[in-house]
Amino acid sequence: MERLNFSAEKMRIIVVFIFLLIFLSEAARQARVTDHDLQLWSEELLDKDVNNAACFVHVNYQARTRSGSTADQAPQPLLTVDRRALQLPTVAKVLRLFDNYVADAGVNEQVTAAELREEADLLDAFVATPVMRHARQFLLEKGLVSTRPDAFKTLLRDLWFTVFSRGQRRTGSSAFEHVFLGELKRGEVSGLHSWIFFGHEESRRQANYLGWIRKLDLGSKGSVLKLAYTWLGVRKPVGSMFVGTSPELEMAVYTVCFLTRANERCRVSLGGVVLHVKTYSFSVRGRSVISSAYPDI
Repeated sequence: MERLNFSAEKMRIIVVFIFLLIFLSEAARQARVTDHDLQLWSEELLDKDVNNAACFVHVNYQARTRSGSTADQAPQPLLTVDRRALQLPTVAKVLRLFDNYVADAGVNEQVTAAELREEADLLDAFVATPVMRHARQFLLEKGLVSTRPDAFKTLLRDLWFTVFSRGQRRTGSSAFEHVFLGELKRGEVSGLHSWIFFGHEESRRQANYLGWIRKLDLGSKGSVLKLAYTWLGVRKPVGSMFVGTSPELEMAVYTVCFLTRANERCRVSLGGVVLHVKTYSFSVRGRSVISSAYPDI
């Protein structure tokens, strides 16, 4: 019995030591990248955003609202999206994934071979863009990604498309679904931080914009918006998203912030506008993936 107790205690010490090493490694990794580094890197993104759609997206802000308000302060849709926006190469790739997911995070997702090909095609298109090449170079310089040619795409796939459970042991979620589409979890709207999906759902009358809470203007390259809305009949009192920026720019910002400031506010600069991005981590089989990511304004 004494031997068993000693073994159990020894195992607890080992587990604590491993978690301490992981924590210290994460802290050391994030310390290598300063806020100044992040702002210098991010400031170049909008100039490299070749698939920026802001000129094809009309934003009708209407009236301001508060998170606690239940009134609809915006009788008209938020977004009017010209079809040319949806024909941009990376935007078109995102649209192809919209029918791959079940909104209810409590339902097991079955990923088919065809869906895996669509995910791979999307990442191929993303990593070929100037925005993502800029992100990869930054991560290489900071020692946060391997120099192997396929390492960056593999990293993006693991962070964004790993399927995991948000409860009840149902593997019904991924970072991509949560951020670039949306989910329903225990009767609440979760995620939905993409203007592409929001505009798509408004056009189907599945999303209803209720008013804006805060907004930042990125000039001719888009905006950042905190808003209230309903989706599938469920109200979200506070949400946020970039508007008009390319999906690869958003994924690049979120990925770099996650790798350098996970679970913290990440200070970036876009078009001279300083803002914060928030990312959260989730452990899947001992590996850290993105749980959520959004502009925190």
